[in-house]
Amino acid sequence: MSLLSDEDEPLEDMDPALLIEQAAAAKESGDKATAAKLYNGAGNIYMSVAEYAEALDCFEKSLALYKETKDETGTSDAMYNLGVAQINLERWDEAVKTCEIAMNMFEKLSNNEGAADAMYGLALAHLGKGSFEEAMEYFNKAQRAYKAASNEQGVASTLMDIGNAYADKEDWESAEASFKKALKIYRDLDDKAGIADALSLLGDISETRNNQRKSAEYFVEAAQCYFEAEILDIAREVVERAEQKLWDVPKATRRRLRKVIDDIKDALPEEAEEPEEEGGDEEFDEESLDAEIEGGGFDDSDLDEKK
Repeated sequence: MSLLSDEDEPLEDMDPALLIEQAAAAKESGDKATAAKLYNGAGNIYMSVAEYAEALDCFEKSLALYKETKDETGTSDAMYNLGVAQINLERWDEAVKTCEIAMNMFEKLSNNEGAADAMYGLALAHLGKGSFEEAMEYFNKAQRAYKAASNEQGVASTLMDIGNAYADKEDWESAEASFKKALKIYRDLDDKAGIADALSLLGDISETRNNQRKSAEYFVEAAQCYFEAEILDIAREVVERAEQKLWDVPKATRRRLRKVIDDIKDALPEEAEEPEEEGGDEEFDEESLDAEIEGGGFDDSDLDEKK
């Protein structure tokens, strides 16, 4: 977005409430084109902080103004953004209709990247509705469109969501195959966060299939990549999961992974200590926690998407 405020401050760095005020003023003065861009910018900011209802309201206003000014490019962008907001609000039927309109508009404008994004949105909306086959159809269409546009990041993201869809159906073999394809692309792109996400999900699958050695290896490498990507909270969580598996793996593997785990833990900044509550039995709680860690009783095998 190239539109700037009077102080040349990028829209994404501004208060969305201020942008909305400016948009309303621009609309009142008859400058609908500027108002449409400002509403769209405010919507994008709200999306970035997961305020989806507010984003949806902004995109609806932006879309109406783009239509009034007959700006086809702006209309297609706002239509797609509206569809994404509807997906995040789980308004699946509306999202399917909106993303389909956006896809057709992008194709008419020969915006191949936009069309691929809309196909991806359609896949997610169909998946949310519970229409697995339709979702797979659009995931595959999006994957081909991203590939034709040389957007390897888009291909990898699509593969990750295909893997998650198969995992939800407990089709572990298909999920694993999809995550491994995504992992290869992320390695080629040297995308540490993407590599970490794929490895973590592969670790989840190995854990579910009771291959504890492979699960521990995936988690350790995932933690390393999260650390390198400076996603420290998740790095800490994943390395702790790996550490809890050390007594379930062969001795040689345990020795090999132990050093790597210790190096990661040493490199991570210390967690901020929470203030102690008066009147509590801190000593007992601490001993209980130590016993639980030593016993390796914590087992988290949920296949949560980390995106």
